[in-house]
Amino acid sequence: MSLIEKVKNLFGFAPAEHHSSVEPTTDLPQNNESALITPKPTPAGPPPAAQQRERVIRLIVGRLRVYQNEPETAPVGLRLSILATDPEEEELYRVALWENQPGKFQNELNRQLADNYITLPKNWRFDYSFFSDELPESSYREGNLALAIADKSKPTSAPLRASIVALVGQTEQADYVLDPAQKTTYYIGRGHTTQTTSGRVRTNDIVILNEDDPGFDPQKGSGNGAVSRSHATIRYDMTLQRYALLVDAGGLPASGNKTKIMHPDDRIERADIANLVYPLQDGDQIELGGEVMLLFKLA
Repeated sequence: MSLIEKVKNLFGFAPAEHHSSVEPTTDLPQNNESALITPKPTPAGPPPAAQQRERVIRLIVGRLRVYQNEPETAPVGLRLSILATDPEEEELYRVALWENQPGKFQNELNRQLADNYITLPKNWRFDYSFFSDELPESSYREGNLALAIADKSKPTSAPLRASIVALVGQTEQADYVLDPAQKTTYYIGRGHTTQTTSGRVRTNDIVILNEDDPGFDPQKGSGNGAVSRSHATIRYDMTLQRYALLVDAGGLPASGNKTKIMHPDDRIERADIANLVYPLQDGDQIELGGEVMLLFKLA
């Protein structure tokens, strides 16, 4: 390097060097189709349970339009029958009807009926049940739904009698006759009487023998101790002409207990929600505490 070039470099007069820049490249995968991920389509509309809820409400409101502005002749009860071919479909309807929130569906239905100028009596009743083979005879049918309307203007037939027999476990009587002409509520529990948390003395109508009761057989009644003293109640609805099981505090999981209904079509229904009405069918078996089994039969 000459002296002049050194001086130029010293004072910054040297020409800048030019470097060719190369843009970085990214190799794309050869098989672009396999690298692409197709997003799953988002279902349109409300969730399945909400759709079925709206369908049930439309059916009921539509069938009750004839009672618009006719509160004196309005129905006193509604009974919904649902044909469910598998447990998943049955569970869908249980969610749709807010089964774990007793009274919520009836309140929503009451609101929508009022919006359509349909006023039902203050204590109108609503219940539902599931069927796996065929729907029962009802006033109206739509697909897998059937609706029976209990109108106070229609003549009421004689109340249905039924019976309770112990299949497993020991009861005080060999069988119990349920006669709505005599009474409509029957208490089930271990022993004859017990005192509830409110202090009220409860007398059981269907007595599961306690170990200190006369006639107790340790072998036959070996599982009786699993039954609560205030386990469940069978109630007859005169309007809907139907028996139903209600689980009392002692028969609920919160008390460390359990109650089930084994239906004739092999469906198993867990009765574990307080104040919820579980309709009974002819031939149902009621399991108490996992040890005692009662057979419900219509006379």
